[in-house]
Amino acid sequence: MFNFFKKKDQKKQVTKQVDPMYNFNWYDVGEGNPFNKRILDIRPFTQKMISTTKDPAIAQLFLTNRQSSGEEYIGFDFENSTSVDTQLIYPHKGGKIEGVGYKAKVMEDKWDIYVWNDIIYFVRSWTSEVGYKAFITYSDNSLIVHKIEIDGNNRSESEQSIAINNVHFLISTLAFKAVQPHKIPNNLITNEEIAAYSFSVFGRDCWYATYDDVINLTIIETNNGA
Repeated sequence: MFNFFKKKDQKKQVTKQVDPMYNFNWYDVGEGNPFNKRILDIRPFTQKMISTTKDPAIAQLFLTNRQSSGEEYIGFDFENSTSVDTQLIYPHKGGKIEGVGYKAKVMEDKWDIYVWNDIIYFVRSWTSEVGYKAFITYSDNSLIVHKIEIDGNNRSESEQSIAINNVHFLISTLAFKAVQPHKIPNNLITNEEIAAYSFSVFGRDCWYATYDDVINLTIIETNNGA
């Protein structure tokens, strides 16, 4: 599965304010919407936005991290953490996965992914901060994520839900090249807030947003630039 991977300090990142003139559209479930969720089309922003930073150290760190194998994350633990049990299952007929899963190519790509000792490390490409640790097992034809760790104690149920959905979204879009919506927090109200949040978290790899869970979505489309 992961052979197909080819493709927080957010204050250091410069994202222009989303112009309210962007043409964002909500699509209800039904004709013209291939998903069984109500979605917001945020492509007019996420597919055109350019990421920049005013801090040359951040830019250099991004470039340096393009050479990393991720071995420095082996044994990494959050200072405080919340563990979330889950059951995310993906087709996988290969052997044990080790090493680089996905590397950001440009600054509009927000994640690097490494797999070591049956743990997937989801690392922010700009800052090298670990966002999620996903613990995996294998069956004859599947890879199973059975636990996710996130930074911070006593995370709310909604934050845990976002973590599970984000891990699923990253695996689906970066491993399988799927086009699908990602889940957004309920406190985001305006279309512009949603678009800015989405680009900040996922960069150019997000196209649609929804308030609903996405872990039960079927992978229906190949990402060819959305």
